[in-house]
Amino acid sequence: MSQQPTAASIVTEERPDPNAITEALEVLLDRAERAERCTADDLVAALPVNVVEAAAVVHDLESRGAITVQGGVLSLTDDGFDLAVTAVRRHRLTERLLIDVIGLEWWKVHHEAERWDGVISDDVEARLVDLLDDPGTCPHGNPIPGSRNRPDQSDAVRLDEAPSGPVVVVRITETLEADDEALQLLQGCGFVPGRHAEVKERRDGWVEVAGSIRDAALPPHIASHTYVRVQ
Repeated sequence: MSQQPTAASIVTEERPDPNAITEALEVLLDRAERAERCTADDLVAALPVNVVEAAAVVHDLESRGAITVQGGVLSLTDDGFDLAVTAVRRHRLTERLLIDVIGLEWWKVHHEAERWDGVISDDVEARLVDLLDDPGTCPHGNPIPGSRNRPDQSDAVRLDEAPSGPVVVVRITETLEADDEALQLLQGCGFVPGRHAEVKERRDGWVEVAGSIRDAALPPHIASHTYVRVQ
C-alpha cells in the first residue's frame, strides 16, 4: 500500500490564500510561545486547509525567510516571529473593533476580520490600541501579542479535561474560530469567553454544560479546543 503524501513532502507552486497565511502564523506563534513543535501536517489538523494548501503556505513562508523547515518541523525565524506578532496582533485588534465598537455578532468576527488582514497600517494599529484601550485578548479569548494587558491563562484547562462544577470560559482556540457551526453553538448556549458556566458531565468526549443562556452538549471537537478556568 502506497503511503499518503504529507504536507511537508508536497512541492507546489500554488499561491496560498492570504487568510491561510495569517492563520498559519497564529498557529506557529502559539506553538512557539508554548515551546511546542509544529509540522506542516499540524497546520492541516489545526486549520481549514488540505495538504496541498498547507504545502503552499509552508513554501510561501519559507521563501520569505519567515520559517525554517528541518526534519519536518517548522520554526519561526526572528523575522518570521516579528511577522507573526504583527499579523496576529492586527487580526485580533480588528476582531475587537468589530465586536466592541461595530457590534458584529461574536461568531462572525473571525471571518469578517480576515477581510481586513494585510490592510491595517502602523498608524491604524496604533489608533486601534488607543480606541480599544489596549485589549489583552481577542473576543475568543486568545491573547493579543504586545498588549500591556495580556492576561495570565496558565491555569486554564481544556474543557474535555475539566472536572464537573463551576467554570469560567477562558478561550476558544484558532481551530474553532473558523468553524461557524461550532461558534454558533457556543454563542447560542452562552459558553463564550468571560462567561460563568458549569460542567455537568463528560461522556465519550462529549461535555454537557450549563451555559449562561441554556444547557448544551458540546461534541469532542469543540470540547478539546475550548479552555476554561475551574472555580
